[in-house]
Amino acid sequence: MNMDEPNQTSDELSRSNTEPVKKPDPGTRVSGLIALVLAVVFAGGIILWQNASESTQYKLIGEELPELVIGADTPALGRFGQFDLPARMFIRGHKLLMEQPSNYSTMVMEQFVLAHTPEDQIRAIIMSGEYEGSEAALNRVETLKLEIRSTLTSDIGQEKIEEDSYEAIRNRLLLAELDTLKSIYTKGPNSIEQPMRDQLVARYGVLGQAALTHGLENDDPLREPIVTGFIPIALLLLFVFTVAGLSFLAGLVLLIIGIINLATGKMRLRFQAPAPGGSVFLETYTVFLAAFGVLSIGLFVLSVKISPALGALAIPLQWILIVVPAWALLRGMKSKDWSKAIGLHRGEGILKEIGCGFLVYLASIPVYMVGVAITMIVILIQSLLASGSGEELEPMSNPIFDIISDGGPLFVLLIFSLATIWAPIAEELIFRGALFRHMSARMHWVLAAFLSAMLFAYMHSYGPFMVAPLIALGFMFAFMRQWRGSIIAPMTAHFIHNTALMLFMITFINLLKDPTI
Repeated sequence: MNMDEPNQTSDELSRSNTEPVKKPDPGTRVSGLIALVLAVVFAGGIILWQNASESTQYKLIGEELPELVIGADTPALGRFGQFDLPARMFIRGHKLLMEQPSNYSTMVMEQFVLAHTPEDQIRAIIMSGEYEGSEAALNRVETLKLEIRSTLTSDIGQEKIEEDSYEAIRNRLLLAELDTLKSIYTKGPNSIEQPMRDQLVARYGVLGQAALTHGLENDDPLREPIVTGFIPIALLLLFVFTVAGLSFLAGLVLLIIGIINLATGKMRLRFQAPAPGGSVFLETYTVFLAAFGVLSIGLFVLSVKISPALGALAIPLQWILIVVPAWALLRGMKSKDWSKAIGLHRGEGILKEIGCGFLVYLASIPVYMVGVAITMIVILIQSLLASGSGEELEPMSNPIFDIISDGGPLFVLLIFSLATIWAPIAEELIFRGALFRHMSARMHWVLAAFLSAMLFAYMHSYGPFMVAPLIALGFMFAFMRQWRGSIIAPMTAHFIHNTALMLFMITFINLLKDPTI
């Protein structure tokens, strides 16, 4: 034995033959402390910013929120929202459903029971006219007119809203639309002058077109494009629900098998957490936060104070962040050590790692659906509370739907590439490659997975109560990293999830877009 080597006991020699010696990642205690403080500050600031209301964001930069612009050519609130989407579907299915022997009116109108904003109630009125008849629609018109007028004046008859305010203009538009619908359901669409016809179509799209052709036969050339097109939508939804249902069942089986194998020790967890003490991967996360904050917050400030066009740069410039995971290389870490540490290696073979990512993604679906169920319960509670108190809850909508509907093909392609290429690479390298690795050196991997999933979820601007599905996904992505060691599996799962969602949304919205008459 070399005299320069320290003496080792037989237990130590045995353990050294079976377990790799853990070493801390590069970095010092001082750099780690600085990175931790900055990470807490940056993460806290970005999370608060991402989940703050638009008015709060303006106040934070010392500006007043510009008054909303509303007019006769402005799409009504809730476009492609939780009530507009089913309304569009059932308008496009009117010809098909009305030819069936069953009465679908009750089923259709049940979709609008919780509609409480005036715009969504107008959508419900148009649906009522199509599926319940003119008399039912007129009753809804009068009820809503009374509700709106009660908000305009106080008990002593004085105006409560300034004449030129957003709310006053909005209420005048709504009352004019209600008068238009009343004329349609009493005198017929031909009684409506062109300006109000244009307003209904501009603000309610295909629903406005349906109201303006109310009473015509569904085979009439003016009406047929509006009340047809349901079959492709139904086939898409049938396909999606079938695939989702089968995936859920397969995923549930895989999840149960995985939990049993994990509990009995049959599943070998390949990720090797470093020893505590390193800081380079916490620094990587911190640099990402700083760069993301500059892009999201900095460009917002510039767009408000200089030019709105600068805000649009945030989307293409986001690609710059894909180089941030290489921060450790700038800090002197060898490329071979860096790629192994962050998970950029073949694992047990690229194809096997991709296959494992696919299988665990299936197992993630039941967990994800639990998160979706929690979100739906939260939305339902909010809607019930708003309906009971008379408070107007902001309509639920997805800005991506508007981008798909109104954006050009190049812009839609840019959003699609960010979701399907940038996010699986950049977000996995940062949250599961760097952050999860750093946390795992200091706590059990389950806690590290949950905390990194929380930070991952709240970086998205979904609101504080709508992130349960993202937390579920983030946790399962971290588990894939813990199981496989390689980052290929969570990247694969992330790619599958985002690609499936984007393809569905693009197809769905294009099928529901307003027809060209």
